[in-house]
Amino acid sequence: MARLHIHPVGLFLLFFGLLSWVVALGGLGASTRDCITNRPPGAKADYCANSYQLEWWSIWFEFILLVVMILTCFTAAFERARHIYLTYLGMVTVLLTFMARSFITNSFSVGGLNFADYKSDAYNAAAAGAVLLCITNFALIIFVGLGAAGTSLGGAPAPMNLATGSSAPVEQKYQPSTYQPSNF
Repeated sequence: MARLHIHPVGLFLLFFGLLSWVVALGGLGASTRDCITNRPPGAKADYCANSYQLEWWSIWFEFILLVVMILTCFTAAFERARHIYLTYLGMVTVLLTFMARSFITNSFSVGGLNFADYKSDAYNAAAAGAVLLCITNFALIIFVGLGAAGTSLGGAPAPMNLATGSSAPVEQKYQPSTYQPSNF
């Protein structure tokens, strides 16, 4: 049986992140479809692709990161890549924060405050998914960063723990100089 190299709460957060990702993906897809069907007059054909380019990159970056973290949480590779995961989680969280801001402001500017129409539902779903992903990423940063990932269920220490400090005696090879210049 494979040992779990992440805390069970961290594994739950990874699966919750995938569920939040599905919500964000659905909202982003619906928003993109709405943009394509209701493109501003005179806009080029790639208007919507350029408008949502950063959001699509952010969503797929998050998906790949979550899948890789789930696949490696049963191997020792998780411990070795912990700092890389923290870096990528920080990067994608910043991108998702911009995405959430973009969709929250767009949801209030789509022809009034009628929350029963399709446009605002798509923007709200994308914003909710991005906010849930940000919250999940912050929790994952805490769990992975504080070392909760280093505790395995088998009770054995994590394979990449570094000992800080030593109890070995330090031998001083050179004595301080006793030479004092007489010119002063």
